Amino acid sequence: MLTLEKNQEAEGRGSRFSQPVFLIGFFRSGTSLLHAVLNQHSQVALMYECNAWDFPEFLSPKRFRHNWLERLEFLNQALSRHRLIFGGSQRGLENVRTPEELYRTFAEGKSPAFWGEKAPVYCTRLRQLARRYPNGSFIMIWRDPLEIYRSIIRASQEARFFRRPGTLNRFIFGQEQMIRQVARVSQAGGRIYCVSYDDLIDRTEDTCRSICQFLGIEFDEKMLDLASADFSAVFPVSAQHHEHLQRGVIKRQQFSGEVLPAPVAEKLRRYRSRWNRLRSEWTGIPDIKSGEAEPSRGELLYHHIAGLFLYTLDSVRRVLIEFLPLPWLRSYRLVKGSFLLRRAEKRLSLLELLSTHGITILTSYAILAGVAALDYSTGPDVTMAPFYMIPPAILALIVGRRWGTFAAAIAVVSWSAIQSIQLRGSLELGVVVWNSIMRFLLFLIVVLLLDRVRVEAASTSKADI
Repeated sequence: MLTLEKNQEAEGRGSRFSQPVFLIGFFRSGTSLLHAVLNQHSQVALMYECNAWDFPEFLSPKRFRHNWLERLEFLNQALSRHRLIFGGSQRGLENVRTPEELYRTFAEGKSPAFWGEKAPVYCTRLRQLARRYPNGSFIMIWRDPLEIYRSIIRASQEARFFRRPGTLNRFIFGQEQMIRQVARVSQAGGRIYCVSYDDLIDRTEDTCRSICQFLGIEFDEKMLDLASADFSAVFPVSAQHHEHLQRGVIKRQQFSGEVLPAPVAEKLRRYRSRWNRLRSEWTGIPDIKSGEAEPSRGELLYHHIAGLFLYTLDSVRRVLIEFLPLPWLRSYRLVKGSFLLRRAEKRLSLLELLSTHGITILTSYAILAGVAALDYSTGPDVTMAPFYMIPPAILALIVGRRWGTFAAAIAVVSWSAIQSIQLRGSLELGVVVWNSIMRFLLFLIVVLLLDRVRVEAASTSKADI
């Protein structure tokens, strides 16, 4: 651990107590543990991953002119997780105009000396935060990159966030940027304190005392006991991979089955050697010689470009969430949620489907055959359109989207063929094809809606059990 203070004599004690604290480290590096430890202190109140400043700096002034709090709640439930709102109402936050005011509002109940936020996404936003809060304090946590990635693999089994494409590129780019920005901010006189995950676990009291000394507050014994820690702001979807933390015991997470692929392990060892050297050169932390070769220039360039591209996409997504109409965003999230629910359901083999839903499938196609026969016998003057929709609807609601879609295609082909026969070629081929496509799209909308109902009903019944 090391304190990087170029201007500690220039800042008075009073001004430090009026500035925020930001706890930063890449995902799965121990930020949640350190957040829980620090928040046990009576003089510290840090919010948990609001990501309020994870936004392109040049657009921030325009952002705060709009309903940014409502959009922050939409993004990650930041307000409800911290019990600042209930039932969607923002009553009590009418005068909150900036993230700083949000931090202070959260801290009001505790009346602490230090307020701020814990957010891994700020790995690439450190310089932006330092410009915004030139007298702020930044606590950085470091962990062995191989341990971080093994922890990411474990978390990916439960949280879709860690299964995003390009996770390795994001990790390498984020860690590289964090080291570079720590160096630049510290050289510019920023107040930065570096903590290692190993020290936090193995020498918890010494680490806590050092952090308190850095902040200028007395050490609090409560920091060593997480039995009464408040984890309500932790995302519900991450509860499982934070289970070891929520037990209230400060200990190292054990890795049993998470084995890194050999190429990934070798790559991270090369980057670990580079990052240890850079940290030693830029921050003064002693270099831990591993004897591993460092990544080549080509490898560095590739991961920099790939990581920059992915982080740029994340920024674009964040901008869209901030400025697109909220009804659009909510509708998109509903559709996406339906798709993810359907992907998560267990897929049955053809034999299992026929065994489970054989009667439903036979009945549906029998109804379709009956409708086609009735349509043919009644002639072109009587429409059977609603009846053609019954078999696809039944299959979508009971069996699944694929079976409903297939039945819809057969229904449309049968309908169009019978109509062409009845009109004895009076319709041009192009008109028949167009009508068939339009009918299929209409049937498909019904199939997708009923499949959504089926998935939601199955999910609800499982939750009730």
